Amino acid sequence: MKEIEKAIELVKKLGAGSVKYVKLTYNPAKDTHYIKVLLLRPIEWRVLSEIVKELEKNFSVKVYAPHARAIRLDLKKR
Repeated sequence: MKEIEKAIELVKKLGAGSVKYVKLTYNPAKDTHYIKVLLLRPIEWRVLSEIVKELEKNFSVKVYAPHARAIRLDLKKR
């Protein structure tokens, strides 16, 4: 669970000026963690790619942007 907590802190730290809040949910049926990020303003692509690169060390990552002010990161343990 510490890896997930580190992932949340990483998102908060790197997106400091853009992130309003970060929410974590877990789906045991799919064994997948979902990090939902609500944005105050658009996040730079460089920052998002840095977050994904760091998370890919421990997880398989899928990125979804359901609308302009939100990003969802689907994390599945490798």
